[in-house]
Amino acid sequence: MSWVELTARILASFVVLLIMTRIMGKKQLSQLTFFNYVTGITIGSIAASLTIDNRLPISQGVYSLMAWAFLTILMGYISLKSAHARLLIDGQPTILIKHGKIIEATLVKTGINMDDLTMLLRKANAFDIKEVDYAILEPDGQLSVLKKAEYQNVTRKDMFIPVPATKNMPAEIIVNGKVVEKNLEELNIDRLWLDSEISKQGYQKIDDIFYAELGSDGGLYVLPVHDGQDRLFH
Repeated sequence: MSWVELTARILASFVVLLIMTRIMGKKQLSQLTFFNYVTGITIGSIAASLTIDNRLPISQGVYSLMAWAFLTILMGYISLKSAHARLLIDGQPTILIKHGKIIEATLVKTGINMDDLTMLLRKANAFDIKEVDYAILEPDGQLSVLKKAEYQNVTRKDMFIPVPATKNMPAEIIVNGKVVEKNLEELNIDRLWLDSEISKQGYQKIDDIFYAELGSDGGLYVLPVHDGQDRLFH
């Protein structure tokens, strides 16, 4: 294989994979189900073959990647429209512990032994089985745990502590001395308000601020540019 051919193969697989990841979406990237996990591995294997296996023509390798991506997207669309197909493709949650009792038949069915179960419980911050009310094995292999009422964490509501209302999601307003205009528009904030808030905190201009974030309470958190501080972006 010549260096030119190798470079062409690398570029082809890189570009196709980049396009595919954008098309297939975040569900595939997060590997929410075993099906997503398998398709991810397969697509990666095809891309690797396209890159280094000179017996595979570039056109056929690209076609294989695109065909597999199309089938993955098609299965995702079908599972979105049909509950039965979704059950077949993605599977369903499985209850391993119900009302504090371990369902041994389900453990056998899922191939999980007690060591596996206790490990999964520890990952879910449940170190004592007697504290668990429900344990559900999700389609992605993670264990969701609901503890018994007496072992659950106390919340502000339980303590009758007033909870301030959340005005908005925290968002970046200024990054490295540059205003994030998109976030201003989404939050319906104008530059006059921003300039006023900056002035209240003793700053004369945007360039004096390295980072500013609008908190969930509506307040502006400001981190100034220190002398000699390097810019992350130019």
